Amino acid sequence: MADNEIVLPSQRLATEEEFMPGDNTYVINGEVRASQVGKAFFDMINRKVNVISPKKSGVILLKNAKTATGEVVEVRDDMAYVEIFMLDEKEISGTISAILPFAYTKEKGIESIKEAVRIGDIIRGKPLNKNIPVILTIKQKEFGVIFARCSICGTVLLREENVLKCGNCGNIEKRKLGVYMVKRNGTKSQRKE
Repeated sequence: MADNEIVLPSQRLATEEEFMPGDNTYVINGEVRASQVGKAFFDMINRKVNVISPKKSGVILLKNAKTATGEVVEVRDDMAYVEIFMLDEKEISGTISAILPFAYTKEKGIESIKEAVRIGDIIRGKPLNKNIPVILTIKQKEFGVIFARCSICGTVLLREENVLKCGNCGNIEKRKLGVYMVKRNGTKSQRKE
């Protein structure tokens, strides 16, 4: 058995004399076996064998999720389509489809969904339901666009006050900004209300 090899439940990993049972393993008849699907990890210092879980399914994490991070993949007249890749700051395997209706993006000065978000933007929002497609809201001040590129030249946009400015071509764009957004010096900053 090799380190990082994918293992299945009840698969033999080692004998108790070779390695002690670690995370996600059990012993039966002197053999250490996997209790779930994952990658075998042999801790040579502590002489333990562990099974490392693969990334959790987004559908499982969605049940208790308080935040969702995803990429805007399409913008229509009154809604945007988002592919969620992170729930509560944890990466998920694959993506989950979500919808962001314009009614859930409103902020002073934002007149349309195309002013709130654009294709390619990374947004952080709050899931309003636990089924797919997920309905997101970015109304609260902590939610909104957290990463965006210039629609003219593709350079990363930097926050200046309540707008985004391209450091390359000078283009200024409006978005519904989240609390964290890249600022002038390229670091993550907290938006001040």
